[in-house]
Amino acid sequence: MGMDLTRQDFSTAPGYFIAGTNIGITTAVKEAGADLPAHTPVLLAADKVTPVAAGAEGRAPSAAGIYGITADSAKAGEDAVIYLTGEFFAKGLALPEGVAAADLEIALRDIGIFLK
Repeated sequence: MGMDLTRQDFSTAPGYFIAGTNIGITTAVKEAGADLPAHTPVLLAADKVTPVAAGAEGRAPSAAGIYGITADSAKAGEDAVIYLTGEFFAKGLALPEGVAAADLEIALRDIGIFLK
């Protein structure tokens, strides 16, 4: 019988994503073009939202068409609530492999989303 002796940290503290109240949060509802986890930066094309993808090897992801950040998870074909403005913690973003919050910070700032 084996025992797991690795260190485990437990907490009852909530995971905060909304960072401030200085900027009002605006939302919209769009159809998800793919499965979307909560807090994923999304692109808008053909009136559907899809997650931001990593760029080609060694290149930053394309932020052209960036629309906002998902409030909750949504399956493809379902309505997804999207944050269009507001202040959010960068560590709370659900980013695909190869994408860093710094890669999207300026594009998000241009549409009224500020990362802390």
